[in-house]
Amino acid sequence: MNAEQFPADEFLAETPVGLLTRGELFGDVRPVLRTVLAVLVGGLLLGVLWALVAPGQKTVTTATGASAGLAAESDHVFDATAVFFLLACAFGVVVGALAWRVRDRRGPVMLFGIAVASTAGAWLAARVGTWLAGPLTDRNPVGVLLDRAEASSSGTPGPPIPATLATVPAEIGSFWMVLGAGVGAVLAYLLCAIALGVDDLGRPEG
Repeated sequence: MNAEQFPADEFLAETPVGLLTRGELFGDVRPVLRTVLAVLVGGLLLGVLWALVAPGQKTVTTATGASAGLAAESDHVFDATAVFFLLACAFGVVVGALAWRVRDRRGPVMLFGIAVASTAGAWLAARVGTWLAGPLTDRNPVGVLLDRAEASSSGTPGPPIPATLATVPAEIGSFWMVLGAGVGAVLAYLLCAIALGVDDLGRPEG
């Protein structure tokens, strides 16, 4: 085998494409901070949206002060949490897709920024939504009569029990749901990068 068949530079490592300099990375910080602020404002709107659509739970309270949720309403605790998680994930995906459109700032700084901002925005949405759920929920009590046989544990028949029916505002069962926004943003951003398939992410030079 003749060595001339393999030029000396054929096996040399190619110069990496798309690597950002230290100056470019630091230059991305300020624009990304503006993106973070915009995402946090979006988190406020997300909280308002959740407070408007999340279902509350109807409860009955007797004259003795005993209260209990209706059997048909027991799933609403899970429903309110699930609605928030889906909204948070969708919020993160939208943030990631919009951040990808900022070609001049594509890179690790933007990826880290939207991950933190989306999670913080969802946390803010959870706080705002929980705070607004009370005023937005119609909690005016309605007088009702309960069947004593069904309301009592012994099942003893008797005259109906006067009670009031009211709605308890929706709550988020676990604040871990806010992580869905950060995961959604990162996945959306990475999927865009994978679909493009270019080392420099299509970022213009300079």
